[in-house]
Amino acid sequence: MNNLLTIQEAASCLRISVSTLYRWIHHKKIEHVKMGNKVMFTEEALDKFIKNNTITPE
Repeated sequence: MNNLLTIQEAASCLRISVSTLYRWIHHKKIEHVKMGNKVMFTEEALDKFIKNNTITPE
């Protein structure tokens, strides 16, 4: 099973603010796991998000 990261840990990994990450969650821009009132992220989901949002030069 993948390790789950808290919202603070995920924001730190992505080098963004927690409020930005909450906004992305609200707009369903990033894959996440809801466990009760907690929001968690897999490392795989963060890697996938980074890969899908990487812009490569032509």
